Amino acid sequence: MKRIIIAGGNIAGTIVANRTVQKLSEEVKKGEVEIVVLNKSDEHVYLPGQLLMAFGLETPSELVKKEKELLDPRIKFLHGEKGTITKIDPANHTVHTADGVAHSYDYLVISTGVDYTWEEIPGYQAAAHTTYEFDAALKMREALEKFQGGTIVVNTARLPHRCPVAPLETTLILDDYLRKRGIRDKTKIIYTYPTQGVFGRPITNKFMLHIFEQRGIEVHSPFTVTSVNPTEKIIESQEGDKIKFDMLIGIPPNMGAKVIGDSGIGDRRRWIPTDKFTLRMKDHSNVYVIGDTTDLPVSKAGSTADFESYVVANNLANDIKGNLGMKMYGGDVLCYIATGTDQATYIRFSYTMNESPPPPSYIHWWGKIMYNKMYWTVTAKAVV
Repeated sequence: MKRIIIAGGNIAGTIVANRTVQKLSEEVKKGEVEIVVLNKSDEHVYLPGQLLMAFGLETPSELVKKEKELLDPRIKFLHGEKGTITKIDPANHTVHTADGVAHSYDYLVISTGVDYTWEEIPGYQAAAHTTYEFDAALKMREALEKFQGGTIVVNTARLPHRCPVAPLETTLILDDYLRKRGIRDKTKIIYTYPTQGVFGRPITNKFMLHIFEQRGIEVHSPFTVTSVNPTEKIIESQEGDKIKFDMLIGIPPNMGAKVIGDSGIGDRRRWIPTDKFTLRMKDHSNVYVIGDTTDLPVSKAGSTADFESYVVANNLANDIKGNLGMKMYGGDVLCYIATGTDQATYIRFSYTMNESPPPPSYIHWWGKIMYNKMYWTVTAKAVV
């Protein structure tokens, strides 16, 4: 029997597991292939929805489901200590878990995601609200409901980070939210970003700078945060700026999962060196990497993981039964960008294609909402 281990669940791990079992359905039925998902939690959180939840645009209960409900019943799912990964050992084809078991594999998919390393910046976590963690997003919603005016700073701590468009969305939804509450004229919004501009891709950066200017949003960049004083409510940058705020919304530093560093298989920021086309871990032909875990020059986004899952599932099936041919990942990404509480645009790009964001509209907002709603029944279950 061939065993495929998916190390990590949630968005990337769930989609690729479901897509792989579909590709190998006959082999799984005959007992020739086993697919195992390892994940610490038995819950699956739809992370992109947390941003909308912070503005009262999404219901908390709609963002969480049991992982087992989403996985094809032919997939073995281990969670708790049995699913908590403590070491990944590609040299010996094993994954170790907190219950002391060494799981051997023939093929491995690493989808361990990111860790938020707040501790890199003194005072940051104590001072900042964020949409990047579920409970923190709920607290941010409460803080916004009580907010009556002042200075709000939206800060991106480090690049790269999960969901690159989230700082843009946070800022523009915030602007619209405050207008509809009648307190935008009492509020200064300051957007701070580690590189020049407001976004890393030139076309989208120019497009968004124009919208920010129209909305009266201040931009301070480059702004590489070095410390935050929670008592004085001052955020400082490496470039020498000091900004006083009444509310700070932060995108925390992102690194690969701690287990990647503990296993010695990542780079300095714990991203795994990955072939940009085959999605194989470099120097390991039976290990694939997907989603936020890679070191690829593409967005760390749910849609990225979805596009990558077609490649990984096909190539796993080809490795095991042959005759399918190798698929190559083209760097495809699609991100909706909310530009208010009922308006959005989107960007679609790849290694060889630049984006061309359309004017924000209600239609694209509903595209974003429908994509979110269909996640549970279509995307996560790899229906298409």
